[in-house]
Amino acid sequence: MNGKREMIKELTNSALSILSKYENDERNGLLTREEAQNTAVSRIQYLRYGEENKDYFWITDMQPKMIIHPYRTDLNGKDLSNFSDPHGKKLFVEFVNTVKELDHGYVDYMWQWKDDSLHIVPKLSYVSIFKPWGWVIGTGIYIEDVKKEIDNLTKKLLWISVGISFSIAFLLLFISQQSLKIEKQRIKANNELHDSKEKYKTLVEATTEGLIMLIDGKISFTNNVLSKMLYYENNELVNCTLNELISENNNKEIISAFSEIIVKEGQYEVNLKKKNGGFIEVLVTSSTAVINGKEVNIIIAKDITVDKNLNLSVLDYQKLLSTLDIGFFRINLDSKGKFIFANDTTIRILGYVNYRDLSETHFIEMLTKSEDRKILRKNLIENGFIKNRVLNIRKKNNEEAYVSVTLVAYNNNDSEDLFCDGIIEDITIKEKEKADTVNLITELKSNSFLIEQSVKNFLSPLNTLDSDATIFDAIDLLNKRKIDNLVITNARKQYIGIVTNSDVQKRVLLLNLNLDNPIYLIMSSPIVYIKESTSICDAINISEEKNVNHLVVRNDIDEVAGILRTNDIYKVLKDSLTFFISNISKAETKNELQQLYKKLHLFIKPLIRSDINVKYITNITSSFSDAVTKRLIELTIKELGNPPTGFTFISMGSEGRKEETLFTDQDNAIIYEDIPDNENNLTGDYFNKLGEIVCDSLNYIGYKYCMGNVMAKNKQWCQPVSVWVKYFEEWVTTPEPQNLLDATIFFDFRCVYGDEGFTNRIKDTIAKLIKEHSLFLYHLAHNTYSIKLQQISSGNIISDKYTESIDLKNAVNPIVMFARTYSLQNNICCSNTFDRLNAIKTKNIISANTVDEILFAYNFLMKLRFKNQIDLSDNNLPLSNTMNLKNLIELEFKILKKILSLIPAYQNKINVDFRLTT
Repeated sequence: MNGKREMIKELTNSALSILSKYENDERNGLLTREEAQNTAVSRIQYLRYGEENKDYFWITDMQPKMIIHPYRTDLNGKDLSNFSDPHGKKLFVEFVNTVKELDHGYVDYMWQWKDDSLHIVPKLSYVSIFKPWGWVIGTGIYIEDVKKEIDNLTKKLLWISVGISFSIAFLLLFISQQSLKIEKQRIKANNELHDSKEKYKTLVEATTEGLIMLIDGKISFTNNVLSKMLYYENNELVNCTLNELISENNNKEIISAFSEIIVKEGQYEVNLKKKNGGFIEVLVTSSTAVINGKEVNIIIAKDITVDKNLNLSVLDYQKLLSTLDIGFFRINLDSKGKFIFANDTTIRILGYVNYRDLSETHFIEMLTKSEDRKILRKNLIENGFIKNRVLNIRKKNNEEAYVSVTLVAYNNNDSEDLFCDGIIEDITIKEKEKADTVNLITELKSNSFLIEQSVKNFLSPLNTLDSDATIFDAIDLLNKRKIDNLVITNARKQYIGIVTNSDVQKRVLLLNLNLDNPIYLIMSSPIVYIKESTSICDAINISEEKNVNHLVVRNDIDEVAGILRTNDIYKVLKDSLTFFISNISKAETKNELQQLYKKLHLFIKPLIRSDINVKYITNITSSFSDAVTKRLIELTIKELGNPPTGFTFISMGSEGRKEETLFTDQDNAIIYEDIPDNENNLTGDYFNKLGEIVCDSLNYIGYKYCMGNVMAKNKQWCQPVSVWVKYFEEWVTTPEPQNLLDATIFFDFRCVYGDEGFTNRIKDTIAKLIKEHSLFLYHLAHNTYSIKLQQISSGNIISDKYTESIDLKNAVNPIVMFARTYSLQNNICCSNTFDRLNAIKTKNIISANTVDEILFAYNFLMKLRFKNQIDLSDNNLPLSNTMNLKNLIELEFKILKKILSLIPAYQNKINVDFRLTT
């Protein structure tokens, strides 16, 4: 009964959610109240449930007046104040009184059986108020249904009880029979015990493996096999210690383990001394037993120097593995993973010179990712193996490498003593190539000119080959037609698979096939099909998801139209992006450049709304800005004449870091060659004019003037290289905190046009000066540490001016300054924040986890800046770095709040590393 009561309660709550939906539409202005209520009534009127789909919902108001009753339509719209059941109960008035008191509740009464008005039965209903409209909605169950279910349940329980009784009787009979059988077996076992002892003794002597029994750490028995293996007489080893047989050629851990009175249970590869000199490599299995109440140690030794079946020595195996450039190793996978054995290839892959050095290290500690360290041992214990796992490791020289590792566990029933055999392959180059490919794909996806076109115009003809053909036939056809794929058919009717050049190169060797084997052995199947109407973007996604480079395309009538090669798409996309940028070099006026600048905004808007990494967006904006600046300089030189001497036009700040957003002002300057004093005025006038025209044109196009007047049109920032050297000498040698704060943008500069030798000279000067004047770094670090940041608390921004907005540029600045400080300290020449942080990570200046966290934070904040700017642009509002927090979804708000709370931790790291406070 309780279950039924709960059911009608939840059903009523579900019906309430329908009313809430339309009431919400009313509040949002999508519907009038009358439209919302009429639509809601129409939904509730036909809402049914139950076995016969005849159970229903009704609605009244608080008068009560019937809003809707599916079966008693005669009551719709009528006053129900005096309506009562056959027992005289005014049920609708009772409904209203219940919800007035508790908002919801249960009421019992008499009512017709579903849609049968002549059959009156007891009923229990659940009613609830919908306050926004003053409605009461309810549904109910018939008590007779519950009684029937109780009767059925009682019958079932009776039959179950009978079944359980029979089962118990059967089990008692079975147990009695088994007890009798066990007693007979015990008597038989006692009779056979004496015989088994004799058989065991014979077996020990007949085994092909050496056996040692240790009591109190001394040898009490060895069999003939072990004696012959080590060239001793039968009883010559009795009373010797096991340590006397262990060669000094073993690693320290082996020597220590076999010096104990009881060797720990497990398997070991050990070198044993021979009596006549030298040693023999054996696989030792240690176990314990109790004989006459005393614990003894049983050692079984198997000669593994030569495989008796294949007649291959260990050296032969190692040569084979070395030829394949695959390492083999064995580890004791405790919490750290101590190395027990490793061949030369493994030693080389891990960056060590010899095994002795490697044996003092631990495999688990080499893994750079904490997640790998946590789950590797767990997976081995649970599954017994790990196959082709790609791991990021740190080699002895602190370089990172990618390796493919396969591990097989044994003795994995005892998790405290887990051993693993493994093979390892260095795939660093492959992984870097893969990463470059992914980056290329991501970058190409950022092109919106072709990405929405269909694949119809990019198809290659279909070349087929029957499945009965040989691999040789396929290779011959690929070469003759100069193609890279063949579609395999079944009796020239059905397409069953595809073979590419890479399939031939990889699978023939991998499967050790002959050229006369049938082609279907190496084909990829099933074929991945797409429609002609599929967009290029969707085709790229499908190829990545299915991990294929060739997609077979069907037309509207399901006929094969051709084959799509994704490599062709990548080339076309890349060429189109280049074409877009190249239009700048053809522009002859600043008006043309302004139109291209407007198109740039349209071009990158879909990228900003996607999940593409911000670096690809800033690469586009910076490449565009550089191309515009270069073209303006070329047009200006055309107007003014050739420059009197060599020069370079540099960008600084966000432009210098290649981190331009849609709301970036100008930060630029001109450096020109030192000239004689008598020519200085004319030369200065030329470059001042050049700077003025270029900066004015950039402002006209859309790159606003710098508020601090740090531009090439300002004579102070249009100077010979020697003056620039003095500027940096003054900033570095006599740093004042406030002046340095204003001058930091000058340390993020790069050459946009002209002789890069001038910028290289200044960079060399900066590096030398910083090395000689550490106080500069102290002040730079102090400025980074001291910058105050807005924080979000309890859903609001703590700020003197704004309570509902945040300056995202100020939020990004601490991270930019953080990366700049560590880069200048460690002579990292790049200026881009992403590149600086990755270089800091590569050089292990800061832990990889911390850098990855900062990279995520920086990418997120920059993405918010771009998103805010396109939202302002779409609403025809002035672009800004200030974001209204109400524009964020809840998840974005929480991430922003978390990032802002973490930035002080990064500042505190600078405080500690540079000892700013005591």
